[in-house]
Amino acid sequence: MTVRKFLETSVVSNKQVAPSVSLIKIRAPALARAAHPGQFLMVCSDPSYSTILARPFSIHNIKDEIVSLLYRIQGPGTQRLSRMVPGSRLSIFGPLGHGFKIGSRRQKHLLVAGGMGLAPMPFLHATLKLKGCFSTLLYGCRTQSQVIKIAGPKTILTTDDGSCGIRGLVTQEVENILRPQDGIQVYACGPWPMLAKLAEICRRYQVPCQVSLESRLACGVGACQGCVIRSSEGGYLTVCSDGPVFDSQSIDWSQEPTL
Repeated sequence: MTVRKFLETSVVSNKQVAPSVSLIKIRAPALARAAHPGQFLMVCSDPSYSTILARPFSIHNIKDEIVSLLYRIQGPGTQRLSRMVPGSRLSIFGPLGHGFKIGSRRQKHLLVAGGMGLAPMPFLHATLKLKGCFSTLLYGCRTQSQVIKIAGPKTILTTDDGSCGIRGLVTQEVENILRPQDGIQVYACGPWPMLAKLAEICRRYQVPCQVSLESRLACGVGACQGCVIRSSEGGYLTVCSDGPVFDSQSIDWSQEPTL
């Protein structure tokens, strides 16, 4: 079920979890029951709807009737969001888009995140766990100061500069894991170059890979065509309505969209 109008929800908590990154929790029972990992919400932090467009946020996690959203503070909308306190009213629209398709218990489930691509992973991990599936998270950042700490999956951390965790790109560690393994399902979210490299690695090792794309979305329902990407089969796909989760082999990775 998708709620086809903005709903007013209440803020439960709103805390900074890393430099310029915060985690907001809202009470939304109907949305919590309807959502699937990988879906997103359109959030409007301006109660008048007049000055700031709604912005997309991946569903970070759900516990009972509480929905969590992880966000980076970088513009007027997220700055306004960061000032909301418990009890504040927030307008949301969703859940929207197509989420991750959950594999079987027989598979090994590898979650791969780069930077803010961490956002949908706790919800995915929790859903896999409920279905009796074991998962491991590979999480890559440029440096230690950008690392966002979360509870949940077993995590292997990489940093480009080696300031914490394993030194190197997260995709290098993925390749080290895939070489001797089979029966793996990969789920990923992060910047385009990371996902493009991951798609190439998974194609080489014939490992199924689902990717959640990051994009600027205006409407969230495919009407404005502002988030199109090229398909590997020709033509175009909209991130908001055809995705945001895609089979990695369905995308033309040579055509990076302008964000």
